[in-house]
Amino acid sequence: MTQRRNKLIELAAQGRPAFGGAVHAGDISRARVLGDSTFDFVMVDLEHEGFDMPRLGDTLQWLVSRRRMARTGDLYPSPTPIVRLPHTLGERTTWIASQALDYGALGIIMPYTEHAEDVEHMVRAVRYPRPGSDGRIVGERRVWPKLAARYWGCADYDEYLDMADLWPLVDHGEIALIAMVATPTALRNIEEIASVPGLTGVLFGAKHAWSALGRRGPIDLDHPDLVDFRSSVLSACQKAGIVAGTSLSGKPPTGGAGVVDLPFLTRRIDDGFGFFLTQGGGRPDVGR
Repeated sequence: MTQRRNKLIELAAQGRPAFGGAVHAGDISRARVLGDSTFDFVMVDLEHEGFDMPRLGDTLQWLVSRRRMARTGDLYPSPTPIVRLPHTLGERTTWIASQALDYGALGIIMPYTEHAEDVEHMVRAVRYPRPGSDGRIVGERRVWPKLAARYWGCADYDEYLDMADLWPLVDHGEIALIAMVATPTALRNIEEIASVPGLTGVLFGAKHAWSALGRRGPIDLDHPDLVDFRSSVLSACQKAGIVAGTSLSGKPPTGGAGVVDLPFLTRRIDDGFGFFLTQGGGRPDVGR
C-alpha cells in the first residue's frame, strides 16, 4: 500500500490520537520549529494573522524538515499542514480553500461552522469533478494543482487528482475536511453538521466557545457549558463515524512553548476524542 501523506488521516484510520500545533501563515521561524517537532499535524492559520497566499506557500515549504526525514526515514514527514480558513463557513468564500489546497495543504479547517448546508457546499468546492455513485458528476474544484502535486511528491497530475479527495468518504483520500464549531448555533445543529458525507471530523474550539458563550477571563475547560458542548461534539461524531477533536488549553503557555495538562488529555482520549490542537511544543507522551 502506498504510504499516506496525511498523518492525521493515517492515525485516525488506525484509531490512534493525533496531535497538532499552530502557526500563522508567514511565520517562517515558527514553521521551522514545528517542522522539526514531533507533532503529527500543524494548523496553518489564515484566520487571525498572515492572510497572504504566497507566504502561505513559503510556510508550507518550511514545514518540510529534511532533518526529520533523515531521522525517521519517512518520505512524507509530519507535521501534516492543515489550513484554517480566514472566513466563517457561512460566508461560502470557496476560492480561498481552493488556493490553499493548490499550494499543497492536506486539509482544511472551517472556522465557525454552524449549518450542515454550508459544509455540503464546501465538500463540493474542494472535490475534483468525478462520477458519483449514481453516475452524476460531483465536485467543483478547478484543475491547476502544479504546486500541490510537487509538494505531495506526485509524478503527474493524475496521481495527485486521484489522491486529492476527502477521507473517509474515499478510503484512499488524503485531504482532511474539519468543521470547527464554537457557537450556540453550532451546538444546536451539531448532529446535522457531523452527518455531512465528506467531513473528516469536527474540532471543538474551546477558546472560541468560551468567548462565544459570553465568558471572559481564564478559560475553564471543566465548566458545565464547555463540558456539554464538548460531549455533544463527541457524541455526534461517534454517531456519524467520523473523528472528534478538541483544542487543549488546560494550562497557560509557559516559556514560549506551552505545556499540556496530561491528566485532562488522557481523560479526553479515554472519552474517544481522536485529534487535539495543543499549545505544547510537540506530541505529548501519552504512550499511544
